Amino acid sequence: MAGVWIAPLAASEVAAGPDAASTSASVAQPLSPNLQLKPSGDVEPDAQRYRLEIVAPEDLQAPIRERTLLGRWRLRADYDPDQFDSLFARLPDEVLGLARQQGYFAARVRVTGDAAAVRIEVDAGERATVRAVRLELRGGLSADPSLAASWQSRWMLPAGAPFFPERWEQAKRSLLEAIQSGGFLRARVADSEALIDPQSATADLHVVIESGVRMTFGVLRIGGLERYDRQLVENLRTFREGDPYSFEALVRMQSRLTAVGYFSSATVAPDLEAVARDPALSEVPVLVELREMQSRRVALGAGFSTDHGPRAQIGLDHRNLFGTGWQAESVLVVEGARQRLFANARSPLSADARYLGVGSSLDRQDITGERVLRTSTYGGIGQRRVDGDGFLALTHQSENRRLEAAAGSQVERDSRVALVLGYTYTLNRVDSPTEPQRGYTLSGQLSGASQSLGSDRSFGRAYARARRFWPVGGDGLFAGGTVVGLAELGVVAAGSREDIPSENLFRTGGAQSLRGYRYQSLGVPEAGAITGGRYLVLGSLEYQHPVTPVVKAAVFYDRGNATDSLAGFSTYAGYGAGARWKTPIGPLMVDLAWGEDSRRPRLHLAVGYGF
Repeated sequence: MAGVWIAPLAASEVAAGPDAASTSASVAQPLSPNLQLKPSGDVEPDAQRYRLEIVAPEDLQAPIRERTLLGRWRLRADYDPDQFDSLFARLPDEVLGLARQQGYFAARVRVTGDAAAVRIEVDAGERATVRAVRLELRGGLSADPSLAASWQSRWMLPAGAPFFPERWEQAKRSLLEAIQSGGFLRARVADSEALIDPQSATADLHVVIESGVRMTFGVLRIGGLERYDRQLVENLRTFREGDPYSFEALVRMQSRLTAVGYFSSATVAPDLEAVARDPALSEVPVLVELREMQSRRVALGAGFSTDHGPRAQIGLDHRNLFGTGWQAESVLVVEGARQRLFANARSPLSADARYLGVGSSLDRQDITGERVLRTSTYGGIGQRRVDGDGFLALTHQSENRRLEAAAGSQVERDSRVALVLGYTYTLNRVDSPTEPQRGYTLSGQLSGASQSLGSDRSFGRAYARARRFWPVGGDGLFAGGTVVGLAELGVVAAGSREDIPSENLFRTGGAQSLRGYRYQSLGVPEAGAITGGRYLVLGSLEYQHPVTPVVKAAVFYDRGNATDSLAGFSTYAGYGAGARWKTPIGPLMVDLAWGEDSRRPRLHLAVGYGF
């Protein structure tokens, strides 16, 4: 039987220099007799060309099996036994190298066996930890101690952390990229050294970064503009010429360009070739490459949901109205119980991301015995943000309403008018717009109307909706799942709901609110119909667990209600289970819910989250 021994580095050696680790070998002592290590599992005997037994810490077993030549060749059909001696001779150095990659610089390796069976024993010793870190920042960065301290605090391999050569390289690269992103584009690692003491299993780290001068933003060079004016892009800048360079500012500008609705793609990047060509250059040019959307688009759509029934729609978009850069949209939507026609227009964003918006709509709906025909016209000013939007608008609302009893006979008809001043704010901070697993969304509205300004009744209104996503970590039963929470509150401050247009009042029920009940069926009973009330409370908790890469199972509990009086107010629950199918436009959600008040199961079908 053959045997090969290889020992750790001598205590005085430098095991990792400026950019890599060095190694050496010497005669080893036998493995410690009290060493207790778990042998690795192995593949089926008939699938391998020779038996391989590994006695090593668990974090070394898979690398040895999968990354050594002898480990890989044992499973190959084209293995030639004449290769064995060569593979066996290389094995000790390969194993020792893998041990050092995992931070075991005092490892001892023993390899024994023959062409039929090989045994690898690894006495890994103690994993090295970082004992001391010395970071030197030279050049322009050293002139600002607070800025230098800020960058030093980002070092990802502090004293006390386990030392891995790969993480050491990653830490240097990460710090350098962060400094470059902050404006020091010519920054480089001038020197780096990791001194390893195998006997004490410690590493002393030393890094020298030459930052150069901090660069500023230079000229904007735009490519791909044909239909739109350059000023439209200039207004979306998040920096001015002469401002300190920041990669984050480029990312924000790129986000603005892709979200504004004029471009199908946009890239914003520094001109690094110009920086490399001219060592004296202090202002970095910014390259913007755009791909314009078509200025006109006709959109057709169809769908179905249990809330609204079948749906068909046709829309026309114009992204450069009369060559002004204004965007116009008109859409006709026909659903089972609702038909809508609306048109709106929005100006290009100004330099501070503000815009003007105007629009009008005609809406007819017949829900839970309340038939409403309403018109709405608005004008306002908004401000776009990377993760949200705010809009202040003055809206004229007019509606004709008819209530019908269960038998279908007309019992009441009225009309209502309001001139409403309102502010709407949305915030969307989730990790994915179509399949969120982490983050939150918020939306809120504050509005009001006055009889002295043409409204049938004075009122004030507040509404808020929040949804939160929590990923479940760990390795327990629920690991890999997602918890989804929803809270919704609304209140209308008025002496009565009478004479207030119904779109300002609250109802609930349906696939996107309180499951187990018909769409908008919880509210205020009136003449055999269900109408809106002045108060809304809703809460929901849901757990989703992946079944396949595209399907999740879900269980949920919803509780809430809408009412016109808090006296004797009670809430209703809906609970059940369902499934979520991943689609490009958001999850297809199918739920079977039991309504506590309706005392019957109800199937809900919807696509996407109602943000």
